[in-house]
Amino acid sequence: MDYDKLSKIFYKTDSKTHLSEYEKRINSYGSYKTNLSIRPFRKEKLMNQEETLFFVNIDKLVKLYEEVLTNSCTIQLAVSKLPTFAVEPYFHKLIINEAQSNNEIEGVRSTKEELSNVLEHIHDTKATAKKRFLGMMKTYNYIDKLEPLQSVEDFRKLYDELVADEIPKNKQPDGKYFRAEGVSVTDGAKVTHRGIEPESKIIEKLNEIIYFLNTSGIPDLYKYMIAHYYYEYIHPFYDGNGRTGRLLVCSYVSRKLDRYSAITLSYAINNDKPKYYKALENVSDLHNKGELTFYLMDMLELLSSGQKAIIEDLQLGLAKAQRIKEYISDLDWTNDNLLKDVLHIQLDIMVFAGESRLLTNAELVQVLGVTAHKINKVMAELEERQIVHLLKQRPKTFAITDAFIEGIFI
Repeated sequence: MDYDKLSKIFYKTDSKTHLSEYEKRINSYGSYKTNLSIRPFRKEKLMNQEETLFFVNIDKLVKLYEEVLTNSCTIQLAVSKLPTFAVEPYFHKLIINEAQSNNEIEGVRSTKEELSNVLEHIHDTKATAKKRFLGMMKTYNYIDKLEPLQSVEDFRKLYDELVADEIPKNKQPDGKYFRAEGVSVTDGAKVTHRGIEPESKIIEKLNEIIYFLNTSGIPDLYKYMIAHYYYEYIHPFYDGNGRTGRLLVCSYVSRKLDRYSAITLSYAINNDKPKYYKALENVSDLHNKGELTFYLMDMLELLSSGQKAIIEDLQLGLAKAQRIKEYISDLDWTNDNLLKDVLHIQLDIMVFAGESRLLTNAELVQVLGVTAHKINKVMAELEERQIVHLLKQRPKTFAITDAFIEGIFI
């Protein structure tokens, strides 16, 4: 027998069968109950009844959990094969993709060039003092080092660091920490959810998330996805809930899996927004009675799809890196080992991180442990041979020409 949504059973059968199936699910040995409750949503308003959030750990859900864990191991193994100097630039490429996706989901405009510039100068206080998205890029950069939530003030702190500068004045929090008034979520045509109110209730519900994360015995990935849903259900701010909520779940995922898996969630969601929004809405459906099973499957499928995109990207990059290694070893027009090393490094960076994260001359000095004079001399020869071209004057950065790269992979 297929495991269907309770809402589907309600419409296919009758209310008695529907209630019987619900009782069977929530009280089964394979069921996990949470300490979290919601008021279902119907006809553009919250119902008065409360439902306890629960899920049944069916086979498909267990397999998805296993798949995500396996993907994480595959990613970590592939990353271990990257050249040391390419690891952080590769991670930065993923950060930029994720941050741009997180913004796009909410209709916030940002370019990869803009985000790359912020990330590049993240430790330069003068250069980034008034930069847009500074807090977001810092948070992603240290995603695996974020502390677990300890108090409701931490939710406000995350909001202030991530999105406060991007929110219009009329949508800024007007309560002690969060919003003082009600808020509606729409899909452009109709209201799909109404946030919890008043602020005292928001604070109570956010404290429930903290307690749930710190004490529940539910398997971790399920727990993190449930906390994400509950945060979006509460909707503590007028604007910025999606971006803060997704980054929140990413910070917890990074501690269970790896930092690469963690920062692919928004990218995957952006590629299938209808699935994500439908997953959230289905939990609140009156006839689903707080069941999270299908929501968890959808979220793990999205996470897995993001992981698979990283795996494919890494495997392709490693295959190209092997071709580059063979090309450099067969190079017959020079005996200059430093020139070969510089060429090898910049080609590898191009493959794994793209032109936006090429090493500057100063960084090449650090990586190779030679003088700036020697690097400048090598670059002058490569430029004369039309192998590289000047990309930026300050800091001085050269890029490999397209024609040269194409010649390697013919």
